[in-house]
Amino acid sequence: MRTTMMRAMKTACLLVLLVPAGADAASHLHSWQLENGLRILFIADHKAPVVTVQVFFHAGSKDEPANKRGMAHMFEHMMFKGSVHVRPEEHAHFISAVGGQDNAFTTDDLTAYHNTVPPSALEFTLQLEAERMRNLLLTQKTIDSEREVVKEELRLRLENNPIMQGLDKVLHLAYTVHPYRQSAIGEKAMLETVTISDCQKFYDAYYRPNNATLIVVGDTDEMTLRRLTEKYFAPLARGQDPSRTHIVEPPQDEKRSANLSLSVQLPVMIGAYHIANGANDDRYALEVLQQILSGGESSRLYSRLVRKDKTAVAAGGFVFDHEDPGLFLIYAAYLPSSDAVRVEAALQEEIARTRHYLVDAHELTKARNQLAAQAVFRRERVADVATQLGTDGLVAHNFERGFSGDRKYDAVTAEDITRVAQKYLLDSNESFVTLVPQSKNQPGAK
Repeated sequence: MRTTMMRAMKTACLLVLLVPAGADAASHLHSWQLENGLRILFIADHKAPVVTVQVFFHAGSKDEPANKRGMAHMFEHMMFKGSVHVRPEEHAHFISAVGGQDNAFTTDDLTAYHNTVPPSALEFTLQLEAERMRNLLLTQKTIDSEREVVKEELRLRLENNPIMQGLDKVLHLAYTVHPYRQSAIGEKAMLETVTISDCQKFYDAYYRPNNATLIVVGDTDEMTLRRLTEKYFAPLARGQDPSRTHIVEPPQDEKRSANLSLSVQLPVMIGAYHIANGANDDRYALEVLQQILSGGESSRLYSRLVRKDKTAVAAGGFVFDHEDPGLFLIYAAYLPSSDAVRVEAALQEEIARTRHYLVDAHELTKARNQLAAQAVFRRERVADVATQLGTDGLVAHNFERGFSGDRKYDAVTAEDITRVAQKYLLDSNESFVTLVPQSKNQPGAK
């Protein structure tokens, strides 16, 4: 009880001290656009002497050529390998030297570069980001080096990770034509074929100010930021707006199932349902539904499979938000001695309950409060605020979505939960993969 009260008090304090929630947050977000098309977002936050500089490019793995999967991820690495005025690895070295941190990430829909530094290093950081936005040097040595780095990541994060292999199988089962069927980490055989010409074309097409958003949050002021962005980013040439191939995944009309045999100790089941895209307001009801099903040890899936039936050691789910239609995932890891048919039946029964019966008021209130609290805690650090802005802007086409999330969750009703469950969580809309322990007489088994 004491822990719960302290958590509630901390949440209440954050609502007051952090970037204001709800409609008031919009007045703290300032945005403008340079003539070359660069969009700039800024929030002043003077609680601590720190500022984050993040650049989001609307270029993810779904924008790669179909025969070059993994190139966007590979390119993320190459952005640290030197430009006209900055030698390889110096960007990271410079940021570290001023006491800052930097990194990058690639998703299906975007690639983002982030730097968190003292305010005294703001100008230098902006200069560094402007430099590599259009002055990157692409060499065969760099491409060969970073190809191997990405291949090693692929080995560690996919080939040597049974759960990720199961998830990869689900993606390939659920998507038949859309690029989301291939995770952003890439495919080894295709990485081998990436050339300097491929990289230059990708860079020239997507790494342009008119395809980027610069986000600054922290201890500075708008006048300073406007002056510095004009100085360093305004001279960069605008490119042609990228031509994008919008591939529409056909509706799924029957359940798809597959088994995957690997050297694992625990079997795992993963189910995936197609859902709406990130801009659709059904996301709020789907996130509340996900919280009811899998938000902690008191959630429905954990309570049913782990506590009551005692057939699983873990159960839950999550929502894959994407710019194009995404997925609602459920899973259960269960004991080898458990009846797999019974485990799957329990998962399906709990999903069916959400379609046929309204959730009770207590469950709904708890889930909404948990999500609202999470939305508030994501505003605790300036870096998290900026990342949320950039992700929401490109995935949901609404940069301010994170500031209205707590109100949107509060507006979700029990009827909304049933409606989205009946709309999306259908047997005919599910792809289901069972990851089973490899028998000793199978090839590769030990």
